[in-house]
Order: sequence, then structure tokens, then C-alpha cells
Amino acid sequence: MLLPVLIISSCDYSQIKSKATIGEMSFIADENLEPIMPYLKSEFERINPEAHVSYTLEPTRNAIADLLNKDTKLIMVAGDFNSEDQNYIKQYKLEFQRHEVAIDAIAFIINPDNPVLRLTSTDLQNILTGEYTLWSQIKAQDNDQNEKVAASMKGNENKIKVFIQRPNSGTYQYVKDTILYGKDYVKTSQICSTSTQMLEMVRSNKNAIGISNLCWLSKGNQDSLDTTVRAVRISRIYPNGRQEDFAELHQGLVFTKKYPYTRKIILYTSILDIQLATGWISFLRNKDGQKVFLERGMVPISQPVKVIQLE
Repeated sequence: MLLPVLIISSCDYSQIKSKATIGEMSFIADENLEPIMPYLKSEFERINPEAHVSYTLEPTRNAIADLLNKDTKLIMVAGDFNSEDQNYIKQYKLEFQRHEVAIDAIAFIINPDNPVLRLTSTDLQNILTGEYTLWSQIKAQDNDQNEKVAASMKGNENKIKVFIQRPNSGTYQYVKDTILYGKDYVKTSQICSTSTQMLEMVRSNKNAIGISNLCWLSKGNQDSLDTTVRAVRISRIYPNGRQEDFAELHQGLVFTKKYPYTRKIILYTSILDIQLATGWISFLRNKDGQKVFLERGMVPISQPVKVIQLE
């Protein structure tokens, strides 16, 4: 299989005013971004030794609520405002700057001992809503997968165990909107309070399926993913019947939009004048910050990249 590798092209990091590189700032970051945040902070402070940034990790919806309630002036979240947020902003005449800084992807993970390699979006919907309760109910286009499931997943191991993220996570709502089309998760699904717990549950249950994201599954090196769980290859089937090719979770396939379920990492701020937030935003969107996203396994959004096909 040919996989694209991303390389950031050379681009000078622009000089910004001293006001934007000196002082202290605190903000709220989405817990979906927890693995990468220490590296972004460290690199920013290395480049700007007179600057200090600190952050608190919160679920997506909590972070957005804090911003709208003016409990914080800056957040970094996976995903955008929903219609309810937008109505609130319009009603109270709030004003925010919006900056896209990276691309993340939603992953559906299983235990490595589970022989399932590929699932369609219809399979995922049937699993997550409880239409399928057994792994053997999935009839893949690849008959080899069906035979391995029948041979390996027997007894209790054949019973699908669904793990989902808590409702105040943006991932919970993203999957409900794009995979389930508004349907409810199966009542027997187990809610994981953290991404760490999600990974542990899938690692310890052969019959498990869970929901994670590229940021959490990246091992801290480009093109390297956590091998203690396995992200299945996904083929999206649209309501009109059109089906896309199966795509694995991979930086290059996220960048080229061949992996079907992605979302942008967005920074919102009510700080409209030049402060340290200005320097932080410039860092995230320019070469130095984008390089951190790339090297830690995510996908840059604003820097030119080269895609190299490797066999």
C-alpha cells in the first residue's frame, strides 16, 4: 500500500512585537489534545524565553462554555461551535477571533487480538447503536476477515462491548452526528471518563470497540501509532449509497482527505488586541508550531507540505 508522508516546506517564522512574546498567559485546552500540549508549550517557551503559558485541560463542551461565560479568554478545542453556541453568541453580541491550527481525525479502535481489519460506516452505526451485538454479525466484503472472526471470536468474546466518550466530549457528539445521524448510542455502551481509560478498556477486552483520535494514538513520532490498540480501516457509505475506499488512520490520508472522519483544531479567543495570545497564535499557525503538530503525529493546516508516496 502506498502511504503519503508529509514534510513541511521551508517558511520563515515571522517576527512579532515584543508585547506578543513577553509575559504570562493561561488558557483552556481540549482534553483531546492532552498528548501534544506539553510539546507546544515547551517549544513556544524555548523560542520566547520571556514568555510563560499555562493551560487547563477540560472536555470540549466545558471549554466552550467557559469561553462563552467569560471564565476564560482563550480556548483550543477539537471542533467548532455548534448551532446552540452560535445562537448564544449572536444573542449576547459576543466577539471572538477564530484560528484553525491543525487537523485531527476520529479513530475507531479495537483490541489487536480482534481479527477485524475493516468496517464500513454502516457497520459502525450498527455496532454503536446496538443493531449488531456480535462480531460475527458483520459481513465484510473481505471474506477472509469473516472466516477469521468466526474462528477467533467465540462465546463471550463474540459479544461486542462498546466504549464511548462522555457526552461533554466533542468526540461524543461528532460521532453521533456523522456516524449515527442523530441516533442514540446503544444503552449497554460504557462511558469512559478520560481518553486514557478508553485506551485501557480496549487494551484489556478482546471484544471491545472504542472511539479515540489521532492525537491520542500518535506515539510522538511521525507515522507511528500506538500498537497496543488498532484503528480499523474505514469505508464511508453516504446516504445516497456512494461508498468510498477503505482508508486507514494515517497522517497522509488525513491530509489528502482520503480518511473520512476528520475535524479541525480551532483556537478561539476574545482577546482582540496585541498580547501574549497574539504570539501564541502566530506560533501555532507558523512553521515552528506547525512542525510540532507534524512531528507529534497530527496534520498541519497552514504550512505548505509535500506529500511523498512510500511503498
